[in-house]
Amino acid sequence: MYTDKTIEEVLEEYKETVRSKAGLYFMLGAEKDDLIQEGMIGLVKAYNTYDAAKGASFSTFADLCINRQLINAVKASGRQKYAPLNMAVSLDRPIGDEEDAPSLGHTLVAGYDSDPEEQVLFAELMELLADPGSSFFSELEKKVLELLLEGRKYKEIAEILGKTPKQIDNAIQRIRNKINSLL
Repeated sequence: MYTDKTIEEVLEEYKETVRSKAGLYFMLGAEKDDLIQEGMIGLVKAYNTYDAAKGASFSTFADLCINRQLINAVKASGRQKYAPLNMAVSLDRPIGDEEDAPSLGHTLVAGYDSDPEEQVLFAELMELLADPGSSFFSELEKKVLELLLEGRKYKEIAEILGKTPKQIDNAIQRIRNKINSLL
């Protein structure tokens, strides 16, 4: 460990060195600040692992650690493993060049609430589930569904209703099929 200065002093002293070294590299899917951060990580590693007994000056050792950290980061960014991240589009990115342009995330709509037909089907399904007089589900299916919605497990439901777990599983499959037929 480098003991002549505190880590804060070393980071401040080598800040411009890290910036200039980071400017020499390009990392796929990253900004210059990301490279600067990688360089600072290399500097911190140098601070924590420096051994004066090995004969090199801290400056030489720090230079080596910063370069290695930057090179490793650049190599890692080009690996196929990170391709989905490198090819991703930020949802915060504005659409268009205008200053007040909405972001991509604001323009995307997801979920059932975006389709009026799905809203109606969902409302009908909720009415069927809530109506105790409905004949859509059998009495067993209604009881199983009620217990499922309470968070109970198959075996627990089977014990409560005096049925086998297989009968409960079959009832759940019928419930799913009926719900899917509505959707």
